[in-house]
Amino acid sequence: MIIISGVGGIIFDVDHFAGDDGPGIRSVVYFKGCPLRCVWCHSPESQSAEPESIFIKSNCNSCYVCADEGCINGAQRTCGYYVSVRDLLDEILPQRAFFDSSGGGVTLSGGEPLIQQNFITELLQELQKEKIHTIIETSLMCDPEVIRSIYPLVDTFYCDVKVIDPDKHKRYTGYTNDVILSNIELLSRLKGQTGIVLRVPLIPDHTDSSDDITEIYKFAVKLGISNVHLLPYNPSAPAKYEWLKKKYPLGVLERQSTHHLNELISIAPDIINAKTSGT
Repeated sequence: MIIISGVGGIIFDVDHFAGDDGPGIRSVVYFKGCPLRCVWCHSPESQSAEPESIFIKSNCNSCYVCADEGCINGAQRTCGYYVSVRDLLDEILPQRAFFDSSGGGVTLSGGEPLIQQNFITELLQELQKEKIHTIIETSLMCDPEVIRSIYPLVDTFYCDVKVIDPDKHKRYTGYTNDVILSNIELLSRLKGQTGIVLRVPLIPDHTDSSDDITEIYKFAVKLGISNVHLLPYNPSAPAKYEWLKKKYPLGVLERQSTHHLNELISIAPDIINAKTSGT
């Protein structure tokens, strides 16, 4: 597993006025570095824990200025930069009027925020002092002690559950899911079920069958977790692989139909609040 030490952090974006990463208006901080290698990863630029060069062809007008002075159109750029907690607070805190008026707050996303434990601990402590609502979007692919340390500082965990079958999980992400499922069980005992939302990326022909989703519902019922968000496939993913001069492994896939999404919601047990979320 990747572990980034020290109190500084590396991120690749901060998105203000976000509406799909928790309740209300939110600022989303995107952390760099992830231990998983999901074949459908929508943010391949988040995987490396180091800054890296990306090239956005659609922004390039062949002016060749980038050869000497850097790209004025944002086609050639460095993805990832180091920040202090103070840096982030100075950017986030001016947004608090929007948080307060909408019931929003700050969401830590990625990549995988939990691999930057020291940094996010300090950041979350400061946000807690400011009484700002916090969410972490995480795979929970981490040492259980990280969860034990950080859970009191987080209002809600959005936990990704790709698929229950361990062989499929290893084939799709590079790892089996025993650590992840065990950590979700641990978190459910520490945090309580109302502080956890399970999020399921629906990848056509990979994770979006009725059988796969039924197994996830069973897992949620076993732990008493009632909120399950189904994330429809976003067909814009392949474009980001071009930034890194990589080929998208899954080729051309289409977003699920409304009919299929409704079917997956309809098979949820009565105690499960299943809904679609995201784009």
